Amino acid sequence: MIKYPSVDDVIEVNKNVLKEIKVRKADRSALMPSGRTILERIVDDIKGTGTDVYDKAVTLLKGLLQRHPFESGNRRTALVVTASFLEINGEELNIAHDTNILQGIRERYYRDEEIKDWLKGGEIREFKRGIY
Repeated sequence: MIKYPSVDDVIEVNKNVLKEIKVRKADRSALMPSGRTILERIVDDIKGTGTDVYDKAVTLLKGLLQRHPFESGNRRTALVVTASFLEINGEELNIAHDTNILQGIRERYYRDEEIKDWLKGGEIREFKRGIY
């Protein structure tokens, strides 16, 4: 049985990530005005995505990166929540933190299969802005 993060779990990760990994002085843990609703939809989306845990992880990662529920730390939060999701479901995230790839996912540069392969530890092509 697959275990899913709750909206409150994701919010807590954002708070912790911003405490631990401060990038800008202005970083603060806060939801965007519709952030809670966005997070609820993301959790519903991962529950409705197939049966493969990596497909669900792709949906989770893309949802957090592309829907931008937080004022700060969306990429950092997305990576930590996705790693945690895979770990609690018996899988391992075999990637290094790469802000360029996360930005490429945010900008819809990569196909789902590419992201899935990357999450499994595979190679992924370099993100080049403006080339799709």
